[in-house]
Amino acid sequence: MFSIKDKRLQWGLGLAAAGALGVLLDSFFLEKYFFAVKTFDLGKPTGGKTLQLLHLTDLHLQKRLHPQHRKLAAKINQLQPDLLLFSGDTLDSSGHVAAVEQFLGLIAPQIRKVAIPGNHDYLAADPVAELKATFERHNGHFLVNQSQAFTLRGVRVMVTGLDDFVESEGNLEKAVQNVGHEPHHLLLLHSPLQQEETKAALTKINQRRAPAERLNIQYIFAGHNHGGQIRLPGYVPVLPKKSGSYVQGWYNTQAPFLYLSRGFGTSRIPFRFFARAEITLFRYHV
Repeated sequence: MFSIKDKRLQWGLGLAAAGALGVLLDSFFLEKYFFAVKTFDLGKPTGGKTLQLLHLTDLHLQKRLHPQHRKLAAKINQLQPDLLLFSGDTLDSSGHVAAVEQFLGLIAPQIRKVAIPGNHDYLAADPVAELKATFERHNGHFLVNQSQAFTLRGVRVMVTGLDDFVESEGNLEKAVQNVGHEPHHLLLLHSPLQQEETKAALTKINQRRAPAERLNIQYIFAGHNHGGQIRLPGYVPVLPKKSGSYVQGWYNTQAPFLYLSRGFGTSRIPFRFFARAEITLFRYHV
């Protein structure tokens, strides 16, 4: 005969086991496979055009694609963005460019792409030059301290992309040497901490320029921190190297405004907890 005390213990153990199973299911499967599509409005709605900018970061592709990557490519094709922005770590440190080739091949070829390197891209099995060539084969630009103008639905949008500053060195001065005042100017960084030195450099550059030629960077998009990847309520145990105290979401009270994405993939340990994978759709009113 079991006593009431024994039954309570069994119930307690059962609930604990179910809770542990739920945490494992969420961490290893749900938060990676059932990614969030976050949507924000940029600019001021004026009844004019609205551009669709889709931000994707920290794919951390390795040797082959997994079901969540195919699901992601299908979602990108469904959204049909005017420009697909990659802010680094497309590859994991154990990654191969062949996986990127396969992933980009799943995306509708007419979707324009722009990417920058992240620290894991520099540690990957294949050199960054091959990653750059892969993006260029798939209607993409790979910016390393460079700027590129895009015409999207008749609207000129300037994108500046800086090099990673964990494994390399960003240089805003070099990236914008031929760029003046642009009505629509976006900046891609990998680590959000890099914005601090970048904003200081931006101030110095503009102080030397005539008002009509001053840079007009309005938005910065970054990744690297994975939203903490493994979080507890109100607490982030570990963040990557050179990430600062940034975790996720919007930062800065005036332009340039920074959006830090939780990213899509995982690094070092293959799960997420309270940091669901995401892609971000920006409806940019111009």
